[in-house]
This record gives sequence, C-alpha cells and structure tokens, in this order.
Amino acid sequence: MINNFIYKNKKSQITIFIILGLIIVVGFAIIFLLVNPPKFKAVDKNNPQAFIESCTKGAVEEALNLLTKRGGDINPVGYVYYKGENIAYLCYNEEFYESCINQRPLLIEHIEKEITDYIKPIIGECFFDLKSELEKRYEIKESDMEIKTKLQSGHISVKIDKNFEMIRKGEVRDFKNFRMNMVHPIYDFAKISMEIVNQEISFCDFDELGYNIIHQKYDIKKFITGDSDIIYNIKELSTGEEFTFAVKSCKLPAGY
Repeated sequence: MINNFIYKNKKSQITIFIILGLIIVVGFAIIFLLVNPPKFKAVDKNNPQAFIESCTKGAVEEALNLLTKRGGDINPVGYVYYKGENIAYLCYNEEFYESCINQRPLLIEHIEKEITDYIKPIIGECFFDLKSELEKRYEIKESDMEIKTKLQSGHISVKIDKNFEMIRKGEVRDFKNFRMNMVHPIYDFAKISMEIVNQEISFCDFDELGYNIIHQKYDIKKFITGDSDIIYNIKELSTGEEFTFAVKSCKLPAGY
C-alpha cells in the first residue's frame, strides 16, 4: 500500500515536471517570436503583380533607410561624418560670417531620382527571377522597363512601365503598369528640411523650439558639432520615422 502511494506520488511529480517543462519551452518560444517576429514576403510567382509589388516595396524600404540617415543622398558627396553616418549638407558655406548656399534646391525631385536609381537594378533582378521560374511552365514575353517614383505628402508611389506576358496553350496573361504604394513621411521631411534651409540662409538660424510648439506632429532637434556643423534631426512622433541632414552656415572664427 505504501509502495503504491509512493509510486503514484512520484508519477504525479514527474507529470508536473513535464508540464512545467512544456510551459517553459512554450514561454521561450513566445518570447522569441515577439522579439524576432517572422518576416513574410509575397513569393507567389504565379501572381507577377503581387510578386513585383513585394519586391519593389522591399527595395524602396532599403533606399529610405539610407536616405533618411544621410540627408537625402544614397552616397553623399558633400557631407559631415557624424555618429557613424556620412550626412549630406543641404546648405553649406565654409566662409566666416557668410550664410550657407542651398545645395539641394530641388530636394524632393532629387530624392525621387535617388530612390529610382537605387531600386531599378533590384527590380530588374526580381523580374529576371520571375521569368526564370515561370519559363518552366509558360512562354514569357516582356518589354523594357521604365520606373517612375513619386513623392507626395504621407506616401510614396512607384510606377513600373513594363509589359510582361505569360503564354500557355494559346492562353495569354498580360501584366503591365506594375504599381507600388506605401505610407512614409519622406515628402513631408523634405518640405520641412527646405524650410529649415531657407531660414538658415535668411537668418543664420532656425527656431526649432518654436516650430515644435506650432507643429506638434514633429520633433526637431539641432546638434552643433565642434567644427560648427549643424545636424538637424526631424522625427514624426506618430510613426517614429526620422530624417537627418547637415548645415554649415555663418561660421565663426575660433574663440568666438
């Protein structure tokens, strides 16, 4: 009787340990998924529109990640190195007491071109992969590709002008004018940046505190380096998206 009780007690303890072990394993799995959520990507190559849209969105996100950290340039030429990034000057003058000269008077158009130039080879590679996969089942006919990026307040659109035909047993599936739209404040960042540059040119200063009070959607911070470079950071509070650029204006001699 006693041995039977001990046996049942040990069996119950083992069951409890097994349950606790499963809870711990599941708990770690949940934490891992929360910290590293799975990334899903449209990979259905039988749907060229969805596949190219997914590819384009990924390429644009890569471009934006670079542009927003580097003042609107993928590979800045005139820049200051600050916190691990080459940040483009949007306004620059090395002369003492002189206000800066606008380096990007057409900033929005420049960013559109930067995005287009960056994503074009990536999208071309996606079309190549798409064709290689579908040629196993279809005859493929395609035209040359033209890409146009358009920035507007709050979002980005990319239009890909290209004919892509899938032919099998006399049936033709024709795709053209691929499009991608995504939400992002890069247009608004560019507009604010140009406003800051215009005030730097006119007054050798920009009142970021006053701007933040009036435009509570954004938080603008200004950092002045030891070499008289001014780093502006614009943050959209609702999304956490940021844009950073540099200015060198109205430089003072050492000791002032």
